[in-house]
Amino acid sequence: MTNSPSRLALARTLAQQAGQLARSMRAEQETGFVSVKGTQDFVTLADQAVEAMLRDRILAEFPDDGFLGEEGGQVADGRFTWVVDPIDGTTNYLHGLPEWGVSIACVREAEIVFGVIALPDLDRIAWCARGEGAFIDGQRMHLTRGTETDSRLAILGHSARLDLQDHLDAIGGLLKAGYDYRRQGAACFGLLAVAAGWADFYFEGHLNPWDAMAGILLVEEAGGTVHMNDLAQFLTHGGSILASGSPLPAEILAPLQPSHPDI
Repeated sequence: MTNSPSRLALARTLAQQAGQLARSMRAEQETGFVSVKGTQDFVTLADQAVEAMLRDRILAEFPDDGFLGEEGGQVADGRFTWVVDPIDGTTNYLHGLPEWGVSIACVREAEIVFGVIALPDLDRIAWCARGEGAFIDGQRMHLTRGTETDSRLAILGHSARLDLQDHLDAIGGLLKAGYDYRRQGAACFGLLAVAAGWADFYFEGHLNPWDAMAGILLVEEAGGTVHMNDLAQFLTHGGSILASGSPLPAEILAPLQPSHPDI
């Protein structure tokens, strides 16, 4: 696709710069240099500042591209659209936990072209391009499908808009099937964990498109599988995500499917 390599290079640079900006804002807030009414006000301020930087830099380089982020925007028909989460995992970010990230993806005609996820507090960056593989810190990620281990780990997310009991039932089903689980609080981390082989699968009942676009392609390019709605529908409405490095047994799918039959 025209200019997609230069777009990916820009995305990698901007993901790291966005992480640096978010970290510097947090440091200034912690030392009292940033005056806001409360912690949520600060998180909103940081989100807005990082997204504005990304939007301005991207559209300065590619003014005809679309832009979709937490603060707004829309998909550009037939053209490249950047889908951005400036700080995914804001609670972790605010509390100094390292599992938060910057997620940048580019889509065109309902297909993800490339994705970048930076984990600033961990000094790690992952990227992928359709048909060209997935990489973390320069090393190719390649999942070995069907490998069985004694230690099986899932990462779960939970959306407040969904029924809590369904989430608890899913946890119970996992434990009965011999899985341990974590709730990391950032979709970008959960999806990257699957792509890198750190976790067997990641599930969340509802994600926004900016939460997931980069991570979806990372998993697929690493050799994993992602179950989700049609991409065009997901870009508009979001939806559930199940990403795995290898096929999942029925006892794992069963507790997830009552409220999410599409997986």
